[in-house]
Amino acid sequence: MDVASWSILMLRHPKEMQEFRIALQLIEPIMTDAKVSRDEKRSTLNMLVNELSDKAFKLKPVAEKIMTIINMKKEVCQEYADSEEQTNGILGWLPRFKEHRDMLLKEVKQHRKEYELKI
Repeated sequence: MDVASWSILMLRHPKEMQEFRIALQLIEPIMTDAKVSRDEKRSTLNMLVNELSDKAFKLKPVAEKIMTIINMKKEVCQEYADSEEQTNGILGWLPRFKEHRDMLLKEVKQHRKEYELKI
């Protein structure tokens, strides 16, 4: 999403976007620290997602940003047999995201296709 689109979203949903921006700022040190385990990062992201208000969580750009935070590097994708298994794996540690399952599955498929893995 470009800057103009984010700006419009901020105007339409200032409270929700501020809430999300603050949450991102709070978890960034953990998510970018190479010494923090994958499980701790997942737990932190799950906590952020669970703390978001329903209005913020339902915004498509918020869901899209959360998906960019989810680690879909090649080595992680290789741990799963296919897109369904990977999506279900993510939803296992990020259960509230079931609401955005179709969007998540599409994103997982896109990454797996890039890596030439079974879709």
